Amino acid sequence: MKKHNLSSITSNGFTLIEVLIALAIISISLTAIIKATSQNIKDTVYLQDKMVANWVALQVINEARVNLIKLSPQVESTNKEIEALGKTWTSETTLIDTPNPKIKEIVVTVSRKKDNVKLATIKSYKYFENEK
Repeated sequence: MKKHNLSSITSNGFTLIEVLIALAIISISLTAIIKATSQNIKDTVYLQDKMVANWVALQVINEARVNLIKLSPQVESTNKEIEALGKTWTSETTLIDTPNPKIKEIVVTVSRKKDNVKLATIKSYKYFENEK
């Protein structure tokens, strides 16, 4: 029987230190991937809300243009709640004077009702015949 001394035995597997280092590298990389994915989801939700808020603001502007929303030059601002794509939105419509007394600037600001975060502001103009 041939005797082997400890230095002549070759190892075919990984040592515990090598396995621990590999696991640390994998866990760090997976953490980075999860964080990036989470941020991507948050950004996508924000952009979706911002796009819907712009649609709501355009809807309010168009309703004001065709007199579905009665705007009065004497009233500075009006608030309205709108349901769109399963969420409730709050719009604030403000009339601002322009150099021409018959033309008013309409500013519509839309925010989410649940947290009042302003996501869209759109400006337009409207002619008021009866204004002196």
